[in-house]
Amino acid sequence: VVTFDPEPTLRLLRDELPDGRFAVEDLGKGFKVDEPFPMGELAGEVTVVGFEELCAAPATRVTLRAPHLGAEDFHRLVDRVGLHGVSYAVGWTAWLDIAPEGVTKASALEMLRERLQLAPGATVALGDGTNDVEMLQWAAHGVAMGSAVDPVRAAADAVTDGVEHDGAAVVLRALLPAVSP
Repeated sequence: VVTFDPEPTLRLLRDELPDGRFAVEDLGKGFKVDEPFPMGELAGEVTVVGFEELCAAPATRVTLRAPHLGAEDFHRLVDRVGLHGVSYAVGWTAWLDIAPEGVTKASALEMLRERLQLAPGATVALGDGTNDVEMLQWAAHGVAMGSAVDPVRAAADAVTDGVEHDGAAVVLRALLPAVSP
């Protein structure tokens, strides 16, 4: 588990975006939030706490939610405040994820690949968000979901159908040997 001190980042972002909603992942449990997030957006137990409590303990991930901002607004915000010592990804259009520097889906999968002693060429990843770009580039075969935005599609080796048409299942069926009933 890689953690970082979330306080400088949380304070910097709150100063710039006082109406944003903040969450800190409570690893293995869920999230601590300063205000409720819409139902279903965060996995696990969600506990509303004061902002100071969000700042108090090392974190694996911080999330900023601001529904009135788009992806480009988040990129401008990050450039303006100059986040240092962290990795970030804009997810959805109202979502900014912040993690310890160098921690991405790709870095986590590389650790798992090494632990399982799998060949780099035996990796496949599917994704649809901008936070999946590094993972798709890392995989020997990166597949963007049909609903993915252009930068995600550009990072992938192939594009499958969208979620509504079971695009992930199409890829998995192509990878798995035929199973007799």
